[in-house]
Amino acid sequence: MKPRIIRGTSFLVIVILHMVFIASILFEKINTTPILVIMCMISVFVTLAYVKVPLRHDTHFMDDFSVVLLVALGAAISYYFNIQLGLGPVLSVGLIGTVASFVPKINKKSERLQLVPGSIYCGSFIGMTKPSIATDWHFVLLAGTLAGILLVFSKGVFHGMGGKLGTIAFGGVALASLFLFLFF
Repeated sequence: MKPRIIRGTSFLVIVILHMVFIASILFEKINTTPILVIMCMISVFVTLAYVKVPLRHDTHFMDDFSVVLLVALGAAISYYFNIQLGLGPVLSVGLIGTVASFVPKINKKSERLQLVPGSIYCGSFIGMTKPSIATDWHFVLLAGTLAGILLVFSKGVFHGMGGKLGTIAFGGVALASLFLFLFF
């Protein structure tokens, strides 16, 4: 696939995930048309800003594969800390994010170790999911794997901008929920 097609597709996925996430929050509280209009305006402004962001596309298959595994690992560890140890979602994610941030210090020249903090941190957001949604380890690992795939496909989009990792984690949980709802 051409980098531009991948970039455009991953951008659309992230924008749609943002809109679904924000709409679900807002429509739960207020069901009005102005909210939809405001969301559409925000999406237009984000799209216009996106056109100005330079293309950044790298192809490293093994790095991509390790990102998927690291996101799933972060989800599993966070779920364990949150549910099994009872630390709570915020403390679990904070602890995991702090520990993961020190991994690149092991070998500062390793490009693969530079991927660890962001990938594990993205996965740790999945572990914050309520037990009524993330009912077992299968769900957490499926959501982590799907979020890892989303992270790989969106690596050239919104690089360095806030909210990307949480949005991708939400997308992984939403896709896993949809998959399990449709097929099981």
